[in-house]
Amino acid sequence: MEKEVIWTAQAKEDLTKVYEFNSLILGEEKAYLLIEGLVEKIDVLYQRIPGGTRYISDLNPEINYQKLIHGKYLIFYREEENKTYVSKIFDARQNPEKLKL
Repeated sequence: MEKEVIWTAQAKEDLTKVYEFNSLILGEEKAYLLIEGLVEKIDVLYQRIPGGTRYISDLNPEINYQKLIHGKYLIFYREEENKTYVSKIFDARQNPEKLKL
């Protein structure tokens, strides 16, 4: 059974920031390929993923976040019934204290 994947406003904003930053450093073509790779990685969320990697938030420990890893990026999501919410995309090279999740 395919699930609905919903991008939060924060995740959309994060994706835009990733593109803008990397287009300055790597060029637009490579930045686009990076975004394409992140979106393809997120496409696996349309199916149920058994035993994903859990992430316990300091700000919201009651929310059961999970994460996917794509290169240097962490993709945080949560599942509720037949919906998956992509919550944040985070560059793991940053200070972890910047991860406000």
